[in-house]
Amino acid sequence: MLNSRSRWKLRLLIVLCLLQGSHAWGQTPAENLRQAEFADVLSGEKFRLADPAESLAVVLIFLGHECPISNSYAKEIGRLCEEFAPQKVTFCVVYAEADLSSDDARQHAQEYGFPCPALLDPSFTLAREVGATIKPEVALLSPKLELLYRGRIDNRYLDFGKRREQVTSHDLREALQAVLAQKPIANRRTTAIGCDIDFPQQPVAPSKKGAESPCAPGR
Repeated sequence: MLNSRSRWKLRLLIVLCLLQGSHAWGQTPAENLRQAEFADVLSGEKFRLADPAESLAVVLIFLGHECPISNSYAKEIGRLCEEFAPQKVTFCVVYAEADLSSDDARQHAQEYGFPCPALLDPSFTLAREVGATIKPEVALLSPKLELLYRGRIDNRYLDFGKRREQVTSHDLREALQAVLAQKPIANRRTTAIGCDIDFPQQPVAPSKKGAESPCAPGR
């Protein structure tokens, strides 16, 4: 049996482990991200995340050019841009793919008719910052680049290869409507269905005996 002091320590350890592996909601990204430039393959120009004076919200849509689920959302992305861009919402398609060339990304963006900047993120800067891991997955940011919503566009897919006959939850649309109405977002996190973002493997440094992290997998 654990005494009260041991139970308190265990609870504190669990909280620290959860914080270690989670993105801080509402936290403003590093200032250097605000100044970071990304290649927009459609315009051929450099792109920075929208200035707060120019946009009421920023939507990053992480896609994979060979992912069938990503490609199936092209028309819905176009509809969302058409509806919300006039309301000062900035949309960006983001290719978080290390080996995708500018020419191939441009060809894909043109083929699927994206009416917004299409950014290359080969170093996964944006994906890491907002915690995106799936293609497609969206991140809705405030003018201060605070994370307001992350997850699926809607609930069209039950699982990879399993579609609903009819969409019953338009998660991104509802989150945008809430932000523009200055109301709380009902559900700030949903689970995206699609292809994994292929982050490069990080080498694991050997640990000394007895010095393993208490938050390591398998503990």
